[in-house]
Formats: sequence, structure tokens, C-alpha cells
Amino acid sequence: MEPSVSPKPSPKVGVIAIVWHRQQVLLVKRKYPPHAGHWGFPGGKLEWGETMAEGAARELQEETGVHAEMTAPFACYDVLANGDDGELAHHYVMVAVGGQYRSGSPRAADDAEAVAWFSPEALPSPLCPDLQEIIERSRPG
Repeated sequence: MEPSVSPKPSPKVGVIAIVWHRQQVLLVKRKYPPHAGHWGFPGGKLEWGETMAEGAARELQEETGVHAEMTAPFACYDVLANGDDGELAHHYVMVAVGGQYRSGSPRAADDAEAVAWFSPEALPSPLCPDLQEIIERSRPG
């Protein structure tokens, strides 16, 4: 009889919503790991059957109450974070999806501790990894 071997976990696919309005970008303060307490983009796991744009729009609405027309993905990022024991605890492939603001006033909900619009020249701290690069790549005009 073959010894049973636990399958290795697979990376999870997530989406982040990058939405600009009046030269400001929408950010959330993360409530849970990875990067709890850091400011990042609204987002989360892509659900079965969702397109990346649909997943980003859903996560945006769930976390912030803001509605946007999400367009095409424009970048992918690795999110690897170790747990307290030093072992890999989180492995996500995050797909950045741009969107056009449509309506809604930001309010923290779901797994967001806080939410607000920020100018790229006055970002909060601490920031999630890659956030500055994503802002530069997505900045309008």
C-alpha cells in the first residue's frame, strides 16, 4: 500500500480593483492577513465562474460600497507571506483590474478596516507591497 501524501496547496487567484476618481485612488486598510493593517486596494479571491472584471467589481462593492465599471486586467503580482512559524502561509497571484468610478460613497465593510480616496502625493502608511508601482502604472493622464 502506498503511503498517503498530502497534496501541496495551490496558489489562490485574487483580484484587486484599482479605481480613480477626481485624481484620487481608492484604498482600504486591510483587516486580515496577509498584510493586515496595511493600506492596499480593495480585492479578494476570484470566485468560480467569475471573470476578473466581475470579481474585482464584486470585491470593490463588498469592501467599500463603491460601484465601478471594471475593465481589463493590466498587471499580475505575487503575494507570498509567511506565518508566525516562518513557513509560507499565504500564496496569491493577484490580478490588478482597472475601473471607472460610477457611484457610491466609500464605507468600510466586509474585511476592510477603513477606506478612503487618496492623492498619490499623500498616501497613507504602511502600504501593501507593490502598491506604489500599481498606482504609477494605473494613474490617469
